[in-house]
Amino acid sequence: MTYSVWHRGYGIALNLTEEDLGHPEYPNLLDEIYRSYQPDLLYCLEAHERDGFLCPGFMTIRKVNGRPHAMHVSKGERAETETESDLHKALKEYTAKAAEQEGFRAIREDRPRHGRRRTDVTVEGDGGRRLGYEIQLSAIATGTVDQRTRIAREDGLTPLWLVNNENAIPIDRAPWARLNVQRWRDVTDRAALPVRGGVKRLRMSACDWDSPVPCPQRGHGRCGGRHGLWEPTQGLYYDEVIRRTATGELVPLYMPHSSGRRGWHMWVTPVDKGEFLQGRPEPLPGQSTAGATSRDALPLESQPVDWRCHYGEETGIRAELNRARDDEMPIDASLWHSDVGAPEFSLSYVVDAFVIPGDLVAARRTFTQALAHCEDITAGLPSGAEIAAGRAEITEEQRNRLWEARERCRRLVGEMHDHSWWDLAGDRHAAREALLAAASRDLPVSPA
Repeated sequence: MTYSVWHRGYGIALNLTEEDLGHPEYPNLLDEIYRSYQPDLLYCLEAHERDGFLCPGFMTIRKVNGRPHAMHVSKGERAETETESDLHKALKEYTAKAAEQEGFRAIREDRPRHGRRRTDVTVEGDGGRRLGYEIQLSAIATGTVDQRTRIAREDGLTPLWLVNNENAIPIDRAPWARLNVQRWRDVTDRAALPVRGGVKRLRMSACDWDSPVPCPQRGHGRCGGRHGLWEPTQGLYYDEVIRRTATGELVPLYMPHSSGRRGWHMWVTPVDKGEFLQGRPEPLPGQSTAGATSRDALPLESQPVDWRCHYGEETGIRAELNRARDDEMPIDASLWHSDVGAPEFSLSYVVDAFVIPGDLVAARRTFTQALAHCEDITAGLPSGAEIAAGRAEITEEQRNRLWEARERCRRLVGEMHDHSWWDLAGDRHAAREALLAAASRDLPVSPA
């Protein structure tokens, strides 16, 4: 990562620590670079000056925490090879044939009269639905994905970008699906192609003390409610995706990121989409992150142009950018869809001079239940004498159940110990006795 890069079009060195990039004669230059991305436009300064092969040479500008940085283009961002071209052809033919077998019309290499797009496969489904399949197996610029997606939508197509890389650019930019295929034989020699990413299902997860993670809205404790979570759909095949998108059983959805960064594109069922939106208008991507370059988003201190090559350096920023776009992990949707928590989690319990928060009382009650469960498991195990005499033994299943029960108890003890209320309670011993009393019987409560 560096703040300096060579602009081959204008023949100038750009300083990304300056709001005008060090060239007031080119106003809005950063916006211009974003709007019309050219993969061979930006170059490493040292490689340009020495005219050597110090690094891959070509660079791009990415924003991290709202600030622009120049970054060498990854080795994986290369033109499509002949083998990949064979794979592209195989997937294109597979897509068209699968659609036709389901009774839909498939148009290969669909090119309208205006000539601004050439879609790999267009599938005409039920109710006037038209899916535009873009099979993208090689590197592509973000601007190109945005432009092709916009043109497809203007033509009445719902784009579906088919990728085979968990870090493919379209994952962040448009509706997509991912297959784990690398050779054309992976397509022709298989009866079905499992879908590895891009299709989600909405699950409401309970935010109580049985959950091992803190409340996603509060950032600590538990609220007693339920929160939305988008989970990857397992056991789905590409043929099913083709059919279900054409019939409307799967529809695209965009969920923004709470920080204002680009959010998530996914295919979901209409029922899940309706439950998620709850009558709200569907959000549109790019509304709050359209490449704005405010003064606050730039580095705080101006720095001189750095002519050194920083290719291969390991930095925190580089590690962050190298994380897969599709990490196959559930996506928190709690800011959009949550159910109100149980009253006992939000009320306070009054014992003597202590006002104890309800979530801590709920944690203590959950721990009591967990401890009793652990004792029940232990009571059902063979005695030490029977084991020593060889008349009985503890099975692997019993060991696992006991270990899980004890781990649950340990986790609850740790979470209660770390609760912020203890810092306000004063006398910890008296506070602990008050908590035990509150958790063991019904007591008057007051609003928190």
